[in-house]
Amino acid sequence: MSELVPAGRRTLYQRGPLRRVLLDTSVLTTDIVAATRRRDPSSFVAGARAGTVRCLIPVHVWEEVPRVLADRHHEGGQFDLGRALELWQSRYAPVLYVVDTSGLPMTPEADVLAGRDASDVPMLLLAGVIAPVVIIGTDPDLVDSGLAVDNWVALRSALGDVGVTEGRMADLERQTSALANLTGNLAGAAARLGDPKRLAVAALVGTVAIGALYWRRRQRPRVPSKRQPVLPVMLERASTQMAALTARHTRGEDLWRQAELGTPGDTLLHRVARTLVRAREPLTRTAIVERLGEAIPGAGHTGRMAAVLDVLTAHAMFVDVTGRGHWQVGRLGGR
Repeated sequence: MSELVPAGRRTLYQRGPLRRVLLDTSVLTTDIVAATRRRDPSSFVAGARAGTVRCLIPVHVWEEVPRVLADRHHEGGQFDLGRALELWQSRYAPVLYVVDTSGLPMTPEADVLAGRDASDVPMLLLAGVIAPVVIIGTDPDLVDSGLAVDNWVALRSALGDVGVTEGRMADLERQTSALANLTGNLAGAAARLGDPKRLAVAALVGTVAIGALYWRRRQRPRVPSKRQPVLPVMLERASTQMAALTARHTRGEDLWRQAELGTPGDTLLHRVARTLVRAREPLTRTAIVERLGEAIPGAGHTGRMAAVLDVLTAHAMFVDVTGRGHWQVGRLGGR
């Protein structure tokens, strides 16, 4: 039952569950066209590469993007179609999880949408089993469902804010870890120099070096330094940078959390889907059972394992990526 508890706020230090976003055709094609005019990748692409967000699309969006790009160009769009298609294949497609939504249960919102634009129904079916989730789309019918956010530029900016700040924090954590390892290695080296003769030589060399420095200072007049102490300056600068990073991360996270919409379902299908889509790596049935625990119906471990297998094999949205029982939602890069 613990997996139904809403995740706490993601912070710069405790980044929490993976963010999820559903992207519709209109947003993807507009973002790709914009990317043809700039060098840096979109925040969607950069975030997916960095592990800040998981970008998911239904199969029909995967099929529509190249066609819609061509249509926009033929209708007078001022962009390089060849470059747009190349970016789609090289940058966007490899980081998108393509999900087959066939057989997923109908939701009230999807039922209403089916009477207006059936082509967008798969988006809401997928959202229904992994909610809460961010849906970014500009299609009026999708926005009218109340589950999609049309201000996609603001959300892309928010994703950039959390992505940049979490990336820098990750870099800092790696540097700190490297420094800790270096300190440990130096301590180990000192322990290995415990031989009395080696320590005596090291002490002699150190004494000579200190003496030389002392004699040099005696021969030169002392001039009062006008520079500030190094350590306080470094600490103040680090504190200022961390405060700026934290503020930027909070701004982006607040906007993103406001866009995470939808009510979590309580069937085993919903629970398994949420568990897998939040995971940063594919999970085995054993891992799923461990995470869901008594929320899975069935007698004992064997019964729960069987119940999870029934769900995984009954819905095309779940993919065994290794062929040996490692499951995820959708096919990364459509494969």
